[in-house]
Amino acid sequence: MKFLVDENVGQSVVRYLVEKGYNVVVATSKELVSREDAFLLNYAFHEERVIITNDKDFGFLVYHQKLPSYGIILFRFTQELPSCKIEALETILSRKPEQILNHFIVASEGKIRSRPLIR
Repeated sequence: MKFLVDENVGQSVVRYLVEKGYNVVVATSKELVSREDAFLLNYAFHEERVIITNDKDFGFLVYHQKLPSYGIILFRFTQELPSCKIEALETILSRKPEQILNHFIVASEGKIRSRPLIR
């Protein structure tokens, strides 16, 4: 599984994913820095990457504008602690790939919700 980590998520999540052996691109890389969400969504879709973000706008793009996505993990924690994000990721990544890919997953305090994306 491959990921695109949005610039608002934090380096601790990037380090965690890389240490676990995942293929990770960060939105702060040269070709992606300061790009609009729709551009990132398109890039991730064509690269078959799941987006990890704190940005609710991706939900608007996939559900209201019907833009395609390979999958999104949205963090909605009250406190943006790296430990909360990593704990949620551990739970999410313990699932089968088909329960992550092509899904919109929202992780918040003590709760992870998942909804399939329709293409």
